[in-house]
Amino acid sequence: MIRSQIPLDHWTKYAIGVLALILLVATGASVAAGDSRQAGAFKWRTASPASQGMDRTKLTAMKDSLAKHHTKAFLVIRNDRIVCEWYQKGHGPDKQHYTASMAKAIVGGVSLAVAMSDGLITMDDKAAKYVPQWKGDPRKSKITIRQLGSHTSGIEDAEADNLPHEKLTGWKGDFWKRPSPPRDPFTLARDAAPVLFEPGTKIQYSNPGIAMLSYCVTASLRKAPYKDIRTLLRERIMRPIGVGDEEWSVGYGRTYAVDGLPLVGSWGGGGYTARAVARVGRLMLREGDWEGRRLISTEAVRQVTRDAGTPGNCGIGWWNNNDGEFPELPKDAFWGSGAGHQVVFVVPSLNLIAVRNGSTLETGINHHEALRINLFRPLVEAVTDVPSAKRDTVSIRPSQEGSTITRDSEYLNRRGPGFRGRPWFTPETWGASSGA
Repeated sequence: MIRSQIPLDHWTKYAIGVLALILLVATGASVAAGDSRQAGAFKWRTASPASQGMDRTKLTAMKDSLAKHHTKAFLVIRNDRIVCEWYQKGHGPDKQHYTASMAKAIVGGVSLAVAMSDGLITMDDKAAKYVPQWKGDPRKSKITIRQLGSHTSGIEDAEADNLPHEKLTGWKGDFWKRPSPPRDPFTLARDAAPVLFEPGTKIQYSNPGIAMLSYCVTASLRKAPYKDIRTLLRERIMRPIGVGDEEWSVGYGRTYAVDGLPLVGSWGGGGYTARAVARVGRLMLREGDWEGRRLISTEAVRQVTRDAGTPGNCGIGWWNNNDGEFPELPKDAFWGSGAGHQVVFVVPSLNLIAVRNGSTLETGINHHEALRINLFRPLVEAVTDVPSAKRDTVSIRPSQEGSTITRDSEYLNRRGPGFRGRPWFTPETWGASSGA
């Protein structure tokens, strides 16, 4: 028999080392499992409307009306309790629905907020910092991240004469057909879409502008652990808030390689379950906190959801009531919205979240007015524990980079030159093919 020549004390040290390694791996697995459990620890619970300060009769009437107006999913959450959840036959809580332009908020706005939280990008950075092709252009060189996200960059939209997207030609047609580079949507938004007016002077809805917002955010991630916004959202937001990978998708399911960047669309092309959208809404309502874990900085959430300080009523991808245009709504209300009236509606002062999916609520009426009549107003009127006279007392000053956010009941939204009233867009601008 051959005996080991290694002294006993060496064997002891070796055994201790192996045991320590096993314990380390086991501990790591336990921590990982603990993180996973923490991510999924928050569970929606149901409650009666009355117990959460809402009128059951009004909510039921609202649900019935929405069901008659092409709704597939309707979810209302108050004080972290589901007080109403309804799905059309064939749909359900585990089924994704297309986002259309609601993606601008829950994909474009949220991914920017994460990058800002990491100090990788700011609202007032020039886009040319991330798009070198724009540095020599007299107008594009002036465009800021704030302007891209608030539809004030001046970049022309990929729309013409109210035509369906499949009938558009030239760069606008290719933007929606989404071919491979060099005719991909990002390259077209960067090089082919013209700037129609001086950046920052007025508002004009722009899908290519949002494409360039995500182009810039992705460029800011070059040295970050996650290089594209899909992975960034999955690892930093969706999994931590307990949304499974099967509950959401973004970017039309594609990634475009342009200038070494893995680009994912955020102007449309998402698919989320209603409950997944509601979790994103809850994260934004809580200003980036999830069960004591800070996922996005408070200031970054405020900058993307509140008045961007530009013409119109935009945050970054999100819309808001900061100027009190809807007197029946609290001024801190904000929402993401898209074609077919896909919407996530958040009112922090009422601790209220609502999600609606389906097809167009009403034709022959502008997009946001239909939401106001069928969703916003009846939903807030169903709240019974907050006097209506107190619902318009909160307003938010525009969020400028590095500013202090304050509340002021006398504040009026700043309107820039060329702005004439609230920029609600025609139903055609929100056409279903823009984000399906």
